[in-house]
Amino acid sequence: MRGSVAILLSGALLACGATTPDDDASKNTWTASPTGQQGVTSGSELERYFPLVDGNVYQYVTEGETGEQGMLVARVHRADAARGELRFPSGAKRFEYVSDGLKISTGMGQAYVLKTPIAVGTSWTGEHGGQTRIISVNAIIDVKAGHFTGCVQTLEERRGDRPVKYATTFCPGTGIVLLEAASGAALERAELSSYGAPVKLGPDGVFKTQTTPPPQ
Repeated sequence: MRGSVAILLSGALLACGATTPDDDASKNTWTASPTGQQGVTSGSELERYFPLVDGNVYQYVTEGETGEQGMLVARVHRADAARGELRFPSGAKRFEYVSDGLKISTGMGQAYVLKTPIAVGTSWTGEHGGQTRIISVNAIIDVKAGHFTGCVQTLEERRGDRPVKYATTFCPGTGIVLLEAASGAALERAELSSYGAPVKLGPDGVFKTQTTPPPQ
């Protein structure tokens, strides 16, 4: 199953194993001050579970199927009321709030990340071609970033010769706090360790995340 979480994160959230490009333009984009829209909203209820707050930084601890650990980082760029990006040193993923859900742009067009109504049993074709459904709307979870309640959990199941299950937990006011991909006994995961506005530490462009407390 090697790379399953990498695929999941690169689509729904991050780009696993991303490395900073050598070109100065990419580096400058990554370390530059936020240039997107502040205070805009699409009016979608899904902003509660997948907020795109311009400039916020998300850090995840990852664990591969062999137990190796790593770190992934994403930074939010809000283009306008309906659209935004998660930017990584290696590139960006584009999202759009639509009338019945949240979509991500892919090489094949767009796919749903979440779909309304937010209720147990709501289902759709997932980004990886499997059947996705909401399995909880009031989950409680503890991760490195804190204690979260009232979370929505989805499960995508892709069957066939190489069946894989993708589980994602979205928490109010925060976004994705946990992603897991399982195939047989193999499991890969990414757990939120911190999120919030970045604090610049010096002129060299190094940032530290100012962690936002989970909503009470």
